[in-house]
Amino acid sequence: MQLLMAQQADAAGLLGAAAPQETDSEAAKDDDEAAEADEPPVTMVTAVRSVLRPVGSFLPMGRRMRLTLGQKREVVDLAASKKFTHRELAEKFHVGRTTITNICRQEDLIRTETDSADATKKKRKTTKCTYDLRVLDECLHKWRMEVKVSSPDTKLTGTVLQQKAMDIACKILREPYAALPEKVAHALSKFTASNGWLDGYRTRFGSFSNKQLHGGEQSVIKNVDIQTRLRELHHSLSNVEVQDIWTGSEFAVIYKPSSLAPAPVGPSGNGSEGSTATESGGNGRYTVSLFVSAAGEKFDMQVIGVDRNPLLLEGIDTQQMYDIQYGYSKTGWQVAHTTVSMLKSLNALARSRKRTFRVILDSAVPHVKAAMILDSQGDQRTFFVYDHLQIYFLPPNFKAPRFHPCHLGVIQAFKARFRYELIETLFTNYRQSVISQDPRGFHPRRHLHTRNVFHWLYVALHSLDKHLIQNCWVNSGLLPTQVIASLDMRAILTSSSVIGAPPSAATNGSNGNLASTATTGSTSGQAGGTVAAVTAQGGFPNPAVLYRDLQQLLADIAQLAPDFLRWIGVSDPTNAQAYVELEGNASVTDPGIDEVQIIRGVLQKHGFLSTKKLDAASHAAGPYETFDDVAAELCPRHEEVLASIEILKKYLRLSQDTIPSRVDAIVQLNEIKKTVGAAAIVRDV
Repeated sequence: MQLLMAQQADAAGLLGAAAPQETDSEAAKDDDEAAEADEPPVTMVTAVRSVLRPVGSFLPMGRRMRLTLGQKREVVDLAASKKFTHRELAEKFHVGRTTITNICRQEDLIRTETDSADATKKKRKTTKCTYDLRVLDECLHKWRMEVKVSSPDTKLTGTVLQQKAMDIACKILREPYAALPEKVAHALSKFTASNGWLDGYRTRFGSFSNKQLHGGEQSVIKNVDIQTRLRELHHSLSNVEVQDIWTGSEFAVIYKPSSLAPAPVGPSGNGSEGSTATESGGNGRYTVSLFVSAAGEKFDMQVIGVDRNPLLLEGIDTQQMYDIQYGYSKTGWQVAHTTVSMLKSLNALARSRKRTFRVILDSAVPHVKAAMILDSQGDQRTFFVYDHLQIYFLPPNFKAPRFHPCHLGVIQAFKARFRYELIETLFTNYRQSVISQDPRGFHPRRHLHTRNVFHWLYVALHSLDKHLIQNCWVNSGLLPTQVIASLDMRAILTSSSVIGAPPSAATNGSNGNLASTATTGSTSGQAGGTVAAVTAQGGFPNPAVLYRDLQQLLADIAQLAPDFLRWIGVSDPTNAQAYVELEGNASVTDPGIDEVQIIRGVLQKHGFLSTKKLDAASHAAGPYETFDDVAAELCPRHEEVLASIEILKKYLRLSQDTIPSRVDAIVQLNEIKKTVGAAAIVRDV
């Protein structure tokens, strides 16, 4: 009874405000007794201590805890700082106060031991563990992701993967352009696809099932109607800003149509006898991929060809000079690895802005393959995640011409401007050839080389109007009402009003002499809002307005040189839309699996591919363009450019024609004149 009363008195002393504080000796005694007891009795004192126990203490009171040498060094340093009492340190490290006191008494010994341990650690050599079969694992992973999409009924069991890994290892060793390190080649030659390797592959690249893979998932998304998917997208995009919503699509661009006359055009306008041109064996076709945001922003375009490394682009950074990321595939179509490259570039932009982009794509096979390569655990029914990207897919029954923003006017405006620049350049060179009576004649194909084509694509990209892109997004139905409300609809509708038809081209000379004609259809109206003009009914782009500039140019050339348009492949000069859409429904995505390209892509990533030998072999085997296929064009001297600017300014000053924004045009010409003059000074220096 007396012991119980004493314990209650101790508890009352802890809680009472006026009670004296317990001495250090009493506290130490209590701590030592609690540390020695396995299960201390539940008394009022222990109950109070459990209440006063500091937050973050994970050990029950009274349990012994041993501190490591590093923790003891930390205790010594904190005690030496004079900022903490022994009791506070005991609570921090969850030990008794006596333990802290004993550690502080051994301060010199603890400091000596920790200093010697640090010195030994600095002298110790560390070896980096390398895995020599990394290229094999990555090739197998990419192949497995592509099979899931291209052949969803294929059962990829562990045995199948082991056999395929052996096959890929043999193909890597037989790759004629591989430059494998000796240890990697040795590891591949000794590779047996053991069960241990299979377990490691599962750990590194995710588990796999011996049942049918993703067939159910694809059937689920195939059964989703577009309205259901739109509601899901609206929910996912409801709180997303317009600059973070992106989409992309690819289309074919033919710049050397099959109807292009192979015979060169002489000074008289007919084929020159005895004059031949080296015809490039290229197919004259590229696959172009565009990415645009709901804010009207344009990303670098991707151009895919069949030439691994075009000779005319050697030493040129296409991304810096043309805003073009060049890709290669065996067919010249969009494939999985080119889509991966484009998505990674878009992700780099999102990372630099510290944003998360939502990318909406159609369910084309290369798109789904690329998403699965980037996120093997993603789901086509929901979304895929890669760093700063969230990739959403539309169902396969989705109709791009009705719902995809790029197909509602963006691609049409892009191709119309590309065709305009192409024809204008060819006709200008043809006219100069006729005026100068060039004995070599005019060869259209020699002007349709890669550098010119990339320049025209570059101009077409930057000619796309911001409000046209936003208008296509609004009409696609992919944006929720909250996002549409954040757009400047007044500006979009203003720029979307139908622009009046341009004035007819200036009449030609009475004698009809081509040499006396000073201007062409290039001077026809080219208001900046032309590509953004759409009809007021429904807001969809009006083809007559999108193709207006091109139609005017074709009409002007048809009056001056009707045979010229036939030579360059324009069958009907009165139908600009047919000329813009001459590709028709050309295929742009390749659903197949190219194992050679998978292997070479992984080898190139790790620096194990001899690209120079591969490029040389591809150029020797294929009929690709060379410098002999390029027509020599002299760049105008800056004096000639300045003189032309003065002529234009004089015309704007003296002309009695109704010219809108006359003063603005003169101001822009002055800026061009200043830029040309500055460039000439830099060149002379």
